Amino acid sequence: MGCFESKGHKIFDFKKKSFKNEQNGNIPPSLTEKERVILVTSWQRLKTDVEKVGVVTFMKLFDSHPEVQDAFLPFQQLSKKDMEQSAILRSHALRVMGTVDKCISRLDTPDKFKELMTNLGQRHLNYNVNEEFIEMVGQQFLYAIQPHLEDIWSEEVQVAWSQLFKYMTYYMRQGLRGSTTIQY
Repeated sequence: MGCFESKGHKIFDFKKKSFKNEQNGNIPPSLTEKERVILVTSWQRLKTDVEKVGVVTFMKLFDSHPEVQDAFLPFQQLSKKDMEQSAILRSHALRVMGTVDKCISRLDTPDKFKELMTNLGQRHLNYNVNEEFIEMVGQQFLYAIQPHLEDIWSEEVQVAWSQLFKYMTYYMRQGLRGSTTIQY
């Protein structure tokens, strides 16, 4: 799964780039206006098949990182076929895609975006979520959306979605860490 291929050209190499936030915990750089437009426009296209995108995201995540599947109690020891058929997986995938939708709709209201993701992180404290697992979702999401956006896929699209997931991850981590003071 090292990189995306499109018409024989390498577009994104996960071995060279990472969703991981800087070691010092700094907030990721701000999204540009162009990135915001790319996100809104491409999300409108993705919303037509959001359930499939969500399920593919998690199937790829579980396939590439089986330890993440084992962290979900209802999914432990399920076969790939059973996972693909799982109503619980579809439901969770749709909730995650709903969060992406909410983040897109809050791009112009950063305080609401931060509150949404921090609260989500705090709720995940109840599930003893490993912080590293959260970062993995963004990588798999990119893999899942690329075929749906193949005709417009570019490094700019990849960077815009990567940046969005860096923000989502950053604030969710703040919530997981129980931070009551959040950097803005």
